[in-house]
Amino acid sequence: MQGKNNITITDASIGAIEDTIRTALQTHGGLKKFISEGDQVLLKPNFNTGDPFPASTNPDFLLTIAKLVLELTPNVSIIESSMFRLKTEDVINKIMGDRLKKLEIPLITELDFQYTDIDLKSLGAQHLKKVKLPNQILDPETKIILLPCLKTHFVAHYTGALKLAVGFMGKKQRIRMHMSRSVPEKVAELNLGYKPDLIIMDARKIFVTKGPMKGRIESPQKVLVGSNRNSIDIEGVKIIQSYGADNKLQDRKPKEVRTVKRALELEIE
Repeated sequence: MQGKNNITITDASIGAIEDTIRTALQTHGGLKKFISEGDQVLLKPNFNTGDPFPASTNPDFLLTIAKLVLELTPNVSIIESSMFRLKTEDVINKIMGDRLKKLEIPLITELDFQYTDIDLKSLGAQHLKKVKLPNQILDPETKIILLPCLKTHFVAHYTGALKLAVGFMGKKQRIRMHMSRSVPEKVAELNLGYKPDLIIMDARKIFVTKGPMKGRIESPQKVLVGSNRNSIDIEGVKIIQSYGADNKLQDRKPKEVRTVKRALELEIE
């Protein structure tokens, strides 16, 4: 169905995931609305750790979207940086096996990042005033597709489309940020530094407590599609809240959740 704020929410309870994703994208205008033939496309999953879905991106979800994008352009890469002390390529290979290699999709990890200093303060940030982001996501000709999971997070309160950008940060700055009392606001402000073209959120299974690596699992069986990070996250927060679990989202209206609220103040899309 077409939800508020131009977000498509599709039921994934029946049929194969490929059919669900195709339906979701077609309902939202089709993949060609966002990608043209020959475009350079970066897919950003969630492989912060090697823990199984919904802690990490579901392999079939990623493969399905990769194949759909490959139908339009051969120039597809996965971009990711796992948590400190983990080698990203090892984490991805643990989860994906050789399936990405069979599709000949290259990995771009922190070992390949060439960072540019971004002055976030000049863009309105108050909590995260500067950040280093990889040049690969700053190229205006490159299309970026975010593939977030949906889950609670014991520090950031939740993980969605906005939080996914933390994987672009240098690992040392990432650690320092997570030790701050203003992590939710910093997550929002980080997103001033770049703009994705499309978000496809896998909310078939989610964490509604703890997170990001483990927690109580629920199964909303939804796939969300949109191009506005904050709108996607607002709908995701509503889904988490619908279970009435013990987490840091339950006592707030969706638009008052700290990351969402700050992103709204900054007019982040």
